[in-house]
Amino acid sequence: MTNHKQLRVLAAPYSSLMHALPDEYNQTHARIPAHLRLVLVCLILLAASGCRAQQPRRVDLYCHRTANADLPENTLESLDQAALLGCDYVEVDIRRTLDGVLILDHDGFLERLTDGIGEVEQSDYADLQLRDFGAWMSPRFAGLHLTTFRDALQLVHDRHLTLILDIKTPGLVPDILTAVRQEGMENQVRWPPDSEEVRRLIPHANTGAGDAWLQPGLTARQVAVLHAQRKRVIANFSANGHELDLASMKSAVAVGVDGINVDYPRFGADAVGRPVEQRLAALIAQAGKGPAPARSAAILTLSRYQSFPLTPHFAEWLLDPDRRIARAAAIALVTAHPTPSWSTFAPALQASAPASRANAAWALGQLRAPASLVIPLLHDTDSGVLAEALMALSRMPGPVEPAPMVNLLQHGDITVRGPAAVALAAHEPHLASVAVAAQLRSEVTLGRRLYDRWAGKGKPKLTQAEIDVTVSYYRCQMKMVQALAMLHDPAATRALEVEAFRPDADFSQVNGLVAAFQLWDRIAADPRPAIAALSSDPLAANRAEWMLIQAGPSVLPALESALPAAKPAVRRRLLEIVAFQGDASALPTLRRIQIADPGDSRIQWAIEKIQAISSPAVSAPVIASSAQDRK
Repeated sequence: MTNHKQLRVLAAPYSSLMHALPDEYNQTHARIPAHLRLVLVCLILLAASGCRAQQPRRVDLYCHRTANADLPENTLESLDQAALLGCDYVEVDIRRTLDGVLILDHDGFLERLTDGIGEVEQSDYADLQLRDFGAWMSPRFAGLHLTTFRDALQLVHDRHLTLILDIKTPGLVPDILTAVRQEGMENQVRWPPDSEEVRRLIPHANTGAGDAWLQPGLTARQVAVLHAQRKRVIANFSANGHELDLASMKSAVAVGVDGINVDYPRFGADAVGRPVEQRLAALIAQAGKGPAPARSAAILTLSRYQSFPLTPHFAEWLLDPDRRIARAAAIALVTAHPTPSWSTFAPALQASAPASRANAAWALGQLRAPASLVIPLLHDTDSGVLAEALMALSRMPGPVEPAPMVNLLQHGDITVRGPAAVALAAHEPHLASVAVAAQLRSEVTLGRRLYDRWAGKGKPKLTQAEIDVTVSYYRCQMKMVQALAMLHDPAATRALEVEAFRPDADFSQVNGLVAAFQLWDRIAADPRPAIAALSSDPLAANRAEWMLIQAGPSVLPALESALPAAKPAVRRRLLEIVAFQGDASALPTLRRIQIADPGDSRIQWAIEKIQAISSPAVSAPVIASSAQDRK
């Protein structure tokens, strides 16, 4: 039963409520005796309270500066975390780079939030992209990058959040409005209420101007008065010493606020009656049974939650015989913070299910765990486990006996041989230079036999079985080329050159393409093999030409020396190389060749192309000497 004290509390907003009603209601109310007015208001408020009891009130969760206590602030990862933790509104800070890119950044300078120094708005976006925006908070976040406003809009659209915009610099509203409209986000942003620019350009903008923000300790009476004035009430628990004050948060919810603003969304979610643990429990249940796609999706969603005690669940799912489930669990363990102990993986390494052993090895490789943990798997009888173990070892520190890797380089299952080459290159580089090159030649020979047999039949449509065998050779050879690329001795470079300039047109053509790419930064040591390949068949010559274009200026003296005596087909390629490299030092040579062969229009093309991008300080003296040559 309601007592007199409760009636006085309920009637406290009486004058504010009456003031908010239209005049005709106030004229009628003036004729009602005072004691009846009080009873009437109490009945109305009690009825409204009863309606709220029947329909649970949703309290919105506001997140200050993304989930800044969970992950580095104003990053996409922190914005995503705010969504995962149940936030409805997320505040972000917006600035503009020197070259006009809208980004998320609070400070305006780089000293706190990056590994650099300087000012954000005096830096080009390309400069800021090179900065580490995560390691300042913890080594576990090293490598996070700057977030653009457009990327934030796209993520928020998908997560169904509302962004509260804190515009740090005047003059940004037109650009921000353009981005918001182009992304179709007009209904998912809240503009700053005190911005004259917003009032002028967006007269009907959603600014939250009707919200009242109060500090902890607010009362039911304060809330009721503000509600009577048709204001939303937000209790603030950011930057006021009450950031972790769960009791005060719950008290604010109990007295009827419409939202709470927090730096720690986990606390806020608990206070508003939507604890994160409820979400996690539902996802754990989904991950535990049902179709593999749904289970995998649940595990990967769980993996995005930062610093929750989920490792035992992931370790359990790693034991699942379904490869997709085991891999999802392995991904979750690799991305977990803090990093799980190595003992977490022990049961999976010894599990009966090959998927568990393979994915445990993969995860340990990703985590750069000691090689000794995976070495026992080199004697596994399952080819898939062997392949994953070998690839893992290629990333893991610690001694590994070469004999098992050398033996596996010639394993009967071709899917094992490529990973064996990579592991051998990582742990025994001098031995690998010879062994991998020899095995690659053998693989190419075997693949060529398949090709010749197919070509001898008139190149009919391949059966699926034939495609599978061909693809297996291709995949094996790709890993062997990558293994050679890991080595930096002359023997490995020669092996890459063999593949890059080999003229055979067979199933192994991609070997040459990848090997040529790997030679871009090596060929300058001795460009002669590439120059010689310019006269090879078109495929090899094309690879050699593009390699020399990408190799940089170190190869240019050798090219200039080769130009005068080059045959027409090779000369054309050499001209293209020096032209695309902008080789101003070649201009005198080109002028002399032009005088001797005035009919070759490609020479003038090369000269003009070089002059177009040469600095005047470089090209002017060269042009003068060329004029003297013509005299």
